[in-house]
Amino acid sequence: MVSSKESGKISRREGIRLLITAALVSIPSSAFGNTRPPKPCKKVGEVVIHKGKKFTCVKVNKKLVWDKGVPVKEALPTKSAAPAPSQSPSPNPSATSNSTASARPTATISSSPQAPVKVLFAKSQDVARESTVVINGKDQYGRPLSVAFTRSKTSLIALDASCTHAGCIVRPEGKELSCPCHYSIFDPESGKPGNPSQQGAYPLSRLEVLEESGSIYLLLN
Repeated sequence: MVSSKESGKISRREGIRLLITAALVSIPSSAFGNTRPPKPCKKVGEVVIHKGKKFTCVKVNKKLVWDKGVPVKEALPTKSAAPAPSQSPSPNPSATSNSTASARPTATISSSPQAPVKVLFAKSQDVARESTVVINGKDQYGRPLSVAFTRSKTSLIALDASCTHAGCIVRPEGKELSCPCHYSIFDPESGKPGNPSQQGAYPLSRLEVLEESGSIYLLLN
């Protein structure tokens, strides 16, 4: 038979067990798991997203701690609108049929060189064989023109007698053409300067000449 003293101890143990069980039941399940961020809170206002919650760093009792956190709604991905297919304009049938007509070819005018003008300049007897002479005359426009004629054994050569340095008229001197202004010399057949270092360093211009029926003609452009 259980004494009253022992029954009192049993009832006291039962009461403590019941109180402990009630306390455990009242504790929320979140208290058993650490849902706050593992990193330490270092600055007031600092925000961290952890396990679907937004935690803010606050100051409690002079200590920086994370608050309880606020659930964060996950942003649903937005569907990008598909670009509307561009419609290319259909060709106008009438325009297509008209475009088949071939355009008229445009006439191109070719700038052909003008035919040289035949100018009577001297008589054949004015230029002796194997000699050089300067004859003054006029060109096709009536402008003064001086020409140095040289008759070799086989041909007649005509050169513009204006010196390529300053335009003075050269004159025969021995087997050369000499400029009286600056003493440049030229070959009477080729027109080349006799001294490359002279002032008139360019050859005299060669002219096209024609001799027929005792007359000397220049073909000038």
